[in-house]
Amino acid sequence: MAKKRKQNKKWISRILLLVLLIAAGVVAYLVWQSYFDEKKGEPQEEVVQETAEVKKDDTIKDDVPEVIEKEKVAQYDGEDPNTAEGLTGAMTYAGVSGDNLIIRVNIDQYISDGNCVLSLTRDGREVYRDTANVATAAATATCEGFNVPVSEIGSGHYDIVIKVNSGEKSGAINGEVDV
Repeated sequence: MAKKRKQNKKWISRILLLVLLIAAGVVAYLVWQSYFDEKKGEPQEEVVQETAEVKKDDTIKDDVPEVIEKEKVAQYDGEDPNTAEGLTGAMTYAGVSGDNLIIRVNIDQYISDGNCVLSLTRDGREVYRDTANVATAAATATCEGFNVPVSEIGSGHYDIVIKVNSGEKSGAINGEVDV
């Protein structure tokens, strides 16, 4: 009986690996080229603009439109609140959620420490008082927030006064809420 010769199939896997490496190299080259072609396109536009400016200086004024620069826009309208003598702010939320009256406040100035004193009054009488610390944000500050249990104050119309104190500065933020 004749022995069959065992064929070595390693050469097929080596050729397949070589083809895959070549394909990966081609794809990488094309991606690399397209990436840098996009980058090369940007400076060419600048060169065209510079050429247009040179032509403008060479007394060819009718062909090239004049470039009109916009006025710079002021970043802030009004005065810097950090230089004010007192603290100011706004009540961002006052409403009932579940069993709590939730009150949130933003302070216009940046202060690193201090406290906020909440006073809820109904019919001219103080019904509830609480204190929270000041929490700082990037350019402003806020009170850590007040969660007042509705069971402690009852329902009705309330005037809200939050006194903010920080160092030598202080201020009051007013609002109202119906519970």
